[in-house]
Amino acid sequence: MFLPRLRLAMRIGSEYRVAAIAGRHWDAFAERNGLDPGLVKERIDELSRRLPEAFREAAAEPAVVALRSDLARRLASLVREQAERCRATPA
Repeated sequence: MFLPRLRLAMRIGSEYRVAAIAGRHWDAFAERNGLDPGLVKERIDELSRRLPEAFREAAAEPAVVALRSDLARRLASLVREQAERCRATPA
């Protein structure tokens, strides 16, 4: 997967490109939707910390392992990498 080309169906702030979303986009998203920008960014931070482990656990489920595909493990790894980028993105 080539991350700079990955686009969302709906924009965050003014941005559709996953790799380009920064804190200011979440601020704009929150303001447009009548939400507290600080709370939105706190939630994004919380999700970016929790999702990698959830994906790793799902990839390790016996039913997924029985598929004998590397896809779930690769997806879990990509989610972890994107979550790390999300937390490192400046406001």
